[in-house]
Amino acid sequence: MEAVDLLITNGSVLTMDPRESLIKNGGVAVSADRIVKVTTEDALTASYQAAKTIDARGGIIMPGLVNAHTHAAMTCFRGLADDLPLMTWLHEHIFPAEAKLTPEMVYQGTLLACAEMILSGTTSFCDMYLFEDAVAEAARQAGMRAVVGEVLYDFPSPSYGHVEEGLRYTENLIEKWRDDPLITIAVEPHSAYLCPPDLLKKTKAIARRNAAPMVIHLSESDHEVAQVRAKYGKTPVEHLAEMGFLGPNLIADHCVALTDNDIELLKNYDVKVAHNPESNMKLASGIAPIPELLKHGITVGIGTDGCASNNNL
Repeated sequence: MEAVDLLITNGSVLTMDPRESLIKNGGVAVSADRIVKVTTEDALTASYQAAKTIDARGGIIMPGLVNAHTHAAMTCFRGLADDLPLMTWLHEHIFPAEAKLTPEMVYQGTLLACAEMILSGTTSFCDMYLFEDAVAEAARQAGMRAVVGEVLYDFPSPSYGHVEEGLRYTENLIEKWRDDPLITIAVEPHSAYLCPPDLLKKTKAIARRNAAPMVIHLSESDHEVAQVRAKYGKTPVEHLAEMGFLGPNLIADHCVALTDNDIELLKNYDVKVAHNPESNMKLASGIAPIPELLKHGITVGIGTDGCASNNNL
């Protein structure tokens, strides 16, 4: 018999493979940090001897959940400025509070977020925030898989200062974490309303050079759409499409206020959407047209957003 570190037995295995296979009376064998076998319990126990066995007691054995969009360190802002609309909440309360952040605060806040996510069965998360090197360190310490990226916008950041330094910070993150088995670095401009076209093009170029994913807040509210229309004469989605920003490596967060043409563009460019229903309700941003997105074959994941706009992870 082959020796492994862990067997999880006596459960129904939800494999999440392309066929959505369900193995009743199944189990999983784990050696170090790798799943080595997924099969029936009888086949598993006949082939493997484990240092530890977990009895699932007839429950579901499944991959960990993925939080498709969050700002993990905002656990330290939980309950701050509740029940306000997005732009008031962001500009009058969150940005001023974030100006006082330090790497240590972000590290500790992210560790707390990781503990909370693990308790809910979440093992991977996609993060956009400040001092993201500290976020990556905390995620690795917690043993979680994470896609992280420094938020970039057109005003000085408490993390890196001027945006040109933010671009360098992002490239340094990519180099530092390039071969890490748990951490993936993304290029993350905040939004079309806080990033001018020149900055968006620079972020796109960095992502292209490094084959990196990209993350952006997109059409989160009617107010955002009106703001971008007033400045550029187009919806945020149309604006990004025109400059060649959209693509299959882009995760678009929220996508609440979309036109029919926006949805077609997201489909045509194979953009992925992170849906944040609880945050959208808390900030009165609206209801994303998820049935329409799914009908068009657009990939949709579920995120929490940060604790200050959700209260939990």
